[in-house]
Amino acid sequence: MSYKFSKEELRELLIDYNEISLKNYELPDFIDIWDETLRDGEQSPTVYLTLDEKIHLAKLMDEIGVKLIAVGFPAVSDLEKNIVKTIVNENFDNSTILGIARPRESDIDACIYTDLKEIVLFMPISPIFRKTLNVTEVEQLNQIKTAIHYAIDNGFKVNWVSEDCTRCDFPHLINVFNTAIEAGAERVVIGDTVGVLTPQSTTYLTNRIKKELISPLKKKVPIGIHTHNDFGLAVANTITGVIEGCQYPHTCINGYGERAGNAALEEVATILERLGIKTGIDLTRLPELSEVCEQYFCKPLSQYKPIVGEYAFSHESGLHIAAILAHPLTYEPINPKMVGRQRKFYLGKFSGTRSITHALQNKIKVLDLNIPIDIIRKIGIEVKKKHETTSKVELKKSFNKIKEELKKITKGVSDKDFFEIVNKYAQPYIPKDHPLKPKN
Repeated sequence: MSYKFSKEELRELLIDYNEISLKNYELPDFIDIWDETLRDGEQSPTVYLTLDEKIHLAKLMDEIGVKLIAVGFPAVSDLEKNIVKTIVNENFDNSTILGIARPRESDIDACIYTDLKEIVLFMPISPIFRKTLNVTEVEQLNQIKTAIHYAIDNGFKVNWVSEDCTRCDFPHLINVFNTAIEAGAERVVIGDTVGVLTPQSTTYLTNRIKKELISPLKKKVPIGIHTHNDFGLAVANTITGVIEGCQYPHTCINGYGERAGNAALEEVATILERLGIKTGIDLTRLPELSEVCEQYFCKPLSQYKPIVGEYAFSHESGLHIAAILAHPLTYEPINPKMVGRQRKFYLGKFSGTRSITHALQNKIKVLDLNIPIDIIRKIGIEVKKKHETTSKVELKKSFNKIKEELKKITKGVSDKDFFEIVNKYAQPYIPKDHPLKPKN
């Protein structure tokens, strides 16, 4: 299909303020995606992944170009420990497999059992957590130093994550990172655990860490950034972090994760590639990865989800479609093929004559009809009327039914199931005259 504007004309017609605003930045040529779908993503309420599902997702991420994949928390249970061990012993061509642990010998011992070569140690370091955990600053620093030494002595490559460091007093934040690096951590990660950062505070904090911690070091220590989406800023903060020097952005497929989720892999990778920063990700396979993950998580995606949502490259407005037929970049930021998608036009209330003409050419092109413009307008009026007179009663009935069905797949363990489990084990401790004690 030929378009109205040439590539040369587009360079003049499309003003890129990203390029203008970043021209004085030393952007990285390449970054490494660190994905947390199989760990933090699985912490989405009511989600549970089987071993086969975890292996399949890990294999897909390996194929698609994800550099680091956190697959679980071995110390959580014997089952989790064995799942991590099984995944570790699969073959991966591109990805390094990670497990996470608290700075405790028992957690690290669980990782030893799994055959992991690289682990992630983490601890919440903000004042509210120190108070909650009844631990002092000095005690935290000693725990971190001891744990990292123990992990390295047992052959692990170690990464350090400062959980909730975006609410931490800065001197302690720096002391924690310094202690971790001096003890042997090879990467350090900024953890925005409850998603409180904005792009502006991400810039401030990242630059201050670089200036006061990283720059004085005699060795290069990469920084990662782990964001949450509580205020809808996970992707924006992650991109800002990369722009300011974070080499390892953390992501989750489809933005899954605790509460409001994490930074979406497909959005982070696409935005960075558009900015000219290579991610190693095969963007054309993002829809496949997204769809498989959606099925396994049983968490339906919004049709408006950027990049992979059904409507991400869809149009109904007659004005929009007319412009897109002149050139797609009028109403699309990228070519859908870049991310393995196709453009789709809908007919409805906002359809114009260009929409109808395009539909005639594509939907009944075999007829080779020369339809007068006044007839096309009449068809357009009829299409709009059809859409506007569709019964909303039936639509709402279907909508409510879907909402009820969704509750069935997102309920987790019911109260009834929970009390049955409690009753099974608590009976010996219930007094004989208690109402919950069964009558013989």
